[in-house]
Amino acid sequence: MIDRPEPPFAAAEREMLASWLDFHRATPARKCDGLSDEQLRQRSVPPSSLSLLGLVRHMADVERGWFRQVLAGEEVPDIYATEDDQEADFNGAGDADVAAAFESWSAECDAARRAVAASPNPVGD
Repeated sequence: MIDRPEPPFAAAEREMLASWLDFHRATPARKCDGLSDEQLRQRSVPPSSLSLLGLVRHMADVERGWFRQVLAGEEVPDIYATEDDQEADFNGAGDADVAAAFESWSAECDAARRAVAASPNPVGD
């Protein structure tokens, strides 16, 4: 089982942010742990395209969007979403490479941590 870190209830702002983000990042990872590729691709309630793998792909785009594109100001494209299909993260999950999706999400979480660490804290720690 994947450990989910317990964030502190009192800490400096940056530590609190990082701790709670890691807590919430661990939640979907924990839910997916031990499931087969087919289980990860399974839609929750067809015809909805929602699946656990779709959520993992979506979270990769969310990490990239908020931390790299918005916070760090990087001009990097979305990973899955396109102009023609803003929901490609979910719509393409049925035949997506599971390992690649988890690697992408992990890489974006790491990039987000770097963006937060490099960002000035306007309130102060």
